[in-house]
Amino acid sequence: MKYLKTTLLLSTLFVSVSTMAMDKTAAGAVAGAAIGAVAGKDVKSTVGGAVVGAGTGAMFKNGDKGKAARKGGAVGAAVGAGAAAVTGKSVLKGAAVGAGSGALIGEATH
Repeated sequence: MKYLKTTLLLSTLFVSVSTMAMDKTAAGAVAGAAIGAVAGKDVKSTVGGAVVGAGTGAMFKNGDKGKAARKGGAVGAAVGAGAAAVTGKSVLKGAAVGAGSGALIGEATH
């Protein structure tokens, strides 16, 4: 397991160098997926990390798309935290995934 985590970490570093040429949303998704894979134990962690990373990358964009992503992220965080609280899940995790999803939706609908 230690070898796998080290390999994923090094792969993330190599990918992060090439993400300079990528869009911020795509770069965030790649970095988030790698971090989710290292930190978690299943595919759900990887997908969650990709959503949060892509949303974060979208929020860092400049101009109207970034503004729309930030607004969507704020709404998504509130909805995600509320849904997690109602279902008895982690409110912080719900807010993070909600913010990522909301940011992606905000960027896409702009």
